[in-house]
Amino acid sequence: MSGDLYLDMLATQVNQGNMGGKGGPFGYLWKEKNRRDKKKDKTPKPKKQEDYTVCDIHIGSGSVRDAQDSNGLADPFIMIWSVNIEGDHDKCIYKSKVCKETLTPNWNENGEIKMKNGSYRECILELWDHDTFTANDFIGRALIFPSSVTFGMEYKENVKVFDKDDKTNPTGTVEINIKRK
Repeated sequence: MSGDLYLDMLATQVNQGNMGGKGGPFGYLWKEKNRRDKKKDKTPKPKKQEDYTVCDIHIGSGSVRDAQDSNGLADPFIMIWSVNIEGDHDKCIYKSKVCKETLTPNWNENGEIKMKNGSYRECILELWDHDTFTANDFIGRALIFPSSVTFGMEYKENVKVFDKDDKTNPTGTVEINIKRK
């Protein structure tokens, strides 16, 4: 016979208030029985299926108007952020590699972005200068609209990015191509 049977019998007695009850010297048996029962009855919960749109992305070449580093160049990289319904940065959904020491970067990079359906209508594309020992320098930002791309269609644009304060003179450009799967 299994030792569990005797432990279960003792735990049942403790649960009924015998042998000092749940707070008595054998109360731990009742707790152990409940833990084992929960473990046995544990059925996997169905995973919550989020409805996502997946897009292929290609980052081509670009330009940076002003040097960001003391050597007269920049180390540009791109971050793409999803925007929530309130219009705020929500989550970084793509980050490119850094192109070292250039004002005309050529990322030539392919990747994938995944956005929750119904939540994201637009994304923010940001161009940054990578710095090793200090904070990265902001170059510019632009709104892009990958949610407007229908299946099999492409969003292809040479995106102009602007400084937070000056919306008339672009601080850089990024060639981007987004194709919805």
